[in-house]
Parts: sequence; structure tokens; C-alpha cells
Amino acid sequence: MHLRWFLVWLSIGLFGCSTIELDEVNPTGVDLSGVWVLDAANSDLTPDFKEGLGGRQRQRRPNDQIAGQRRDILGATGSDFAFISHDFEVLGAQQLVIEQNHDSMGIAHEPGVYRDVSWGERQRGLWEIYAGWEENDLLILSKAKSMSVQERYRLSSRRLTVEITIQADSAERTLRRVYTRR
Repeated sequence: MHLRWFLVWLSIGLFGCSTIELDEVNPTGVDLSGVWVLDAANSDLTPDFKEGLGGRQRQRRPNDQIAGQRRDILGATGSDFAFISHDFEVLGAQQLVIEQNHDSMGIAHEPGVYRDVSWGERQRGLWEIYAGWEENDLLILSKAKSMSVQERYRLSSRRLTVEITIQADSAERTLRRVYTRR
């Protein structure tokens, strides 16, 4: 019982009161807007959602695919990753179309869906989201009961680097996706 309360308070301390202070004002000269195409040679490999069986590929049922995605990205199994792989489509996006304004941005993932991100704190489904600027980097911090995802968008000339750090099931993994402006 005491261990449970300790873990609750530890979670509140680590996740509820973020020590990161993000600015809700866009830095001058940083505009992520545009069409961004994946630079596969400079990006981490997209997790392979297929498993070989005796050297052959097999088609998996949806539940098998979710478990496989979790193993491929975190090297672990469990249910938490089902939420992460579904909600963070930048992990597999070949192209991003970004529209940015003074207080938010929209990201169309290809393949994938459109996502709105507003600066500040918001609730989206099971995720508590805190988004804003740390110097010239856009940070999107997403936290749920037993998992967290940090997305860092860094602009450098015609290159956009997105680092995604995933913490779930006592594992942590950082993946880097690099995009060039079209």
C-alpha cells in the first residue's frame, strides 16, 4: 500500500509538475510551416511492423500487429504502446505538411491523420499535453497514466529534425526522424 502511494506521488512530482518551462510565443524567425519529406538516409529506421516467420513474411491480425509494434520500438511487449503508436503518427510519417501560426500548428501526416497542437496545456483523450518553445525548439510533452512521449521539433536551414522519446513499461527509446523542405 505504501509503495502504491509513493509511486503516485513520484508520478505527480515527475510528470504533473514539469520542471520544463515552455514559452507560448513563437521565436522570431522560426517557422515550421511547409511540406516536409522524410530523409530516410538520415532518419532512424521506421519500426518494422512485420515479423518474419522462417524467413517469410506473414500477415498478422490487428492485435498481433500492435504487440509487434511495441516490441520493435521499445524492445518490450505490453498494452501501453498501442496508444503511443496510434497517437503519434510522426513515427511512421513519410511526409509532414505543417501550418503554423502564433499560438498553434496543424500537422498533416502522410500516411496518417491531421493533428492540431496548441501552445500551452491541453487534454486530448487520455493525454495531458504541454506544448511550447524551448529556445528555438518546439517541444510537445504528452503524458498519460503510465507513459510519456516527448517530441522535439528542431529547424536547421531546410531540415526539420523530430526526436521522439518514448517512456512506457519501464523502457525508454528515442527515435529521430529527419525531414527536408520541399
